[in-house]
Amino acid sequence: MKKRVRYSLLVTVLAVLFLFSGCSMDVEQFLRPPQTQGEQQAVQQALETYIHDSGQNGTGYTLCYPVEGQHTAAFVLCDAHGNPIANDDESAALALAFYTLGPSQGDTHINMLRREEDEWVSVADVVGASSDILQVAFGDLDGNGTAELITGWDTYNSRDHHMKIFSIEKSLTTLSDDRLYTRLFVGNLTADGRDSVLLLRIAANNAVYASLETMQDGLLTSLGRVWLDGQIQQINAMTLCRLADNVHGLYIDAIKGTDTAITELVYYDAEGLHAPFCDQLSMVNTVTARPAGFIMRDVDGDAMIEIPSCTLLPSYAAGESVADYAYRTDWSAWDYARGEWAVDMSTVMNAADGYFVVLNDQWRDRVTTTYDAVGRELTLVADDEPLMHLRVVSEDESDYELLFEPSEGYGGCEVRFDGQRLDIDTVRYMVSRLEG
Repeated sequence: MKKRVRYSLLVTVLAVLFLFSGCSMDVEQFLRPPQTQGEQQAVQQALETYIHDSGQNGTGYTLCYPVEGQHTAAFVLCDAHGNPIANDDESAALALAFYTLGPSQGDTHINMLRREEDEWVSVADVVGASSDILQVAFGDLDGNGTAELITGWDTYNSRDHHMKIFSIEKSLTTLSDDRLYTRLFVGNLTADGRDSVLLLRIAANNAVYASLETMQDGLLTSLGRVWLDGQIQQINAMTLCRLADNVHGLYIDAIKGTDTAITELVYYDAEGLHAPFCDQLSMVNTVTARPAGFIMRDVDGDAMIEIPSCTLLPSYAAGESVADYAYRTDWSAWDYARGEWAVDMSTVMNAADGYFVVLNDQWRDRVTTTYDAVGRELTLVADDEPLMHLRVVSEDESDYELLFEPSEGYGGCEVRFDGQRLDIDTVRYMVSRLEG
């Protein structure tokens, strides 16, 4: 039964208390936590019943929301094996709720609820590692068919977060509570059908490393540690790929210094944990360095990551601030079996307008570009003559041909080209929509 909760604290005081909290910050939400819909509503009602029956109803509660990772709701619904499912799925067997008690910024609780026949019932409640829960992830770390709950918590150091792992098989049982990290990834990194945790940490004294952790005999055990570039300041996207039949690798985009992007690769095989792009003695990665703003992509749709390298085009001066279309961007994939790079394609990128141009061998070393920011028109120039004009789709009646319609926040693309050197089929091959 929903209980009406009254507080004596002033609204303005509550606003200050929750200004920087990782929990719900809206004062009205604190006074009366927002009611969810469908299956989540039944879970919230069961949580409120638990709080009331435990004698803590007079303090009230506030729902808390993780801010990183895939799961950023105050409630996560799971199947019988602990695998997250849609929050409106009526087949849910398990639920986790994140909340704090009282008007002060206390530590966040994790409440576990199970569906018993047609009713949700709280079966466990634990206090987390701090007031702010940053991340919630799930993975079958011990290979028993039931996922473990991996949680990340804020600390006083903005780069060090606290990882805490729970078994959710019967109750909320702590399995690990002593690891620090900056970013974490959970997935099948060992290609053996079970999940592991890769902890990435930006530590003191330019020490940046990756540590692979797995459960063995009920204990979190390290399978190895490798150095990453010591100048990394920020860790961005991470993508898991198959490198070989029994080898998976995690590609990691990062920023070093203020204006340089790099990509690291971390993989585990029979010989241990590896980071092949970073020199393990100097802790420097120069192999994948390029201007910030150029991100790794599966640019050719082969389910493998390609990494960009950039060469400034002839009409632009080194040191000036330029956009991506001022570079020839070569995309290379790393071959695990050979331990070497292979260039897949050369392009001119125009990420702001949502497309890129593939340069074949005929044009690769002959092209430069100009850009009209008002008309949003990119011109490819070869041998001092315009080769093609590409612009965002316009209402202007002209001799431009449509390449693709606007979609996904981009304005589409149309083209006018040198008919003596190109034909429309060649142009359609060269110009592609930029996905993602």
